[in-house]
Amino acid sequence: MKKEDIPVINNINYKYRIGMRAIKTGLAVTIGLYISQLLKINSPIFVSIAAVSTMKASLYESLSDTKKRLFTCVFGVILGYLSSKISLPVYFEPIIAGIGILIIIYILVVFDMKKMTQLSCIVFVASFASESKLIYAVNRIIGTVVGVGVGVMVNYFISSPNIYRQYIESVKKSYRSANRALRALIVDKVIDFSEFSTDYKKTTEFYNLLKKEVQTPFINGIDISDEKKMMSLLDSISVRFEIIKNFKGEKLNENVVAKLNKRYNVDKKSTDSLSESEMVDNYHIESILKYLDDLKILIGEK
Repeated sequence: MKKEDIPVINNINYKYRIGMRAIKTGLAVTIGLYISQLLKINSPIFVSIAAVSTMKASLYESLSDTKKRLFTCVFGVILGYLSSKISLPVYFEPIIAGIGILIIIYILVVFDMKKMTQLSCIVFVASFASESKLIYAVNRIIGTVVGVGVGVMVNYFISSPNIYRQYIESVKKSYRSANRALRALIVDKVIDFSEFSTDYKKTTEFYNLLKKEVQTPFINGIDISDEKKMMSLLDSISVRFEIIKNFKGEKLNENVVAKLNKRYNVDKKSTDSLSESEMVDNYHIESILKYLDDLKILIGEK
């Protein structure tokens, strides 16, 4: 049987468990709809859309999405409303709409908000083509404001995303994979940095997110100097791995052997006569060992 012939039911993931982010999304929509009823917002769908889209994996992403969503919403609504007021024969209206779409795409790309172009174009067309344009504009803007507000508050007050903890765990994972990669290179003569590269890339993403997260109003002012040192050490390890990727693991000087035997509990023998390239490799290996020791202290790894 070919893969494409496998019944769809076999591809269902029965082990999936609803996560906290999904629960918070449902809660944000529920709260948003109740607020819509209290405020008598005629189009609660706008509140729901904004609440769902604002529920991100970090507070920084939620706030960043809020700014972009409010801008694109107001921009699309106003441009759609103004474009509809241009006095031209009815058969020219589609051309006006097309020009408006081009304007939106151009401006959002210029302001590095390319991901928001699709939604902003939809808002523009809806505003441009709606019969009650002013009512639609007001409902859309109010609904978006309420939705993003509810989304951000729920994301913050209920099981707030802990990027710091995720970053530390990722650093520890990168440390372990770097440790394994170096051991495999020296002891087993196997050159494979793929696991470390994957972990290192993920850690870099978390660190970049953490730097932005500590600048948000919710957790502004937290010192991440140690976290910066951790990232710097991993950066250095990654660079050194790239340099020694062709090392055969055969000739090692006395200092390197002593550190390797202590770290990995192996019985490597040192070599007195090393070529220039081998001395360079030994220098980088010794540097990696030092970086691993420094990183081990910072993360409290046993």
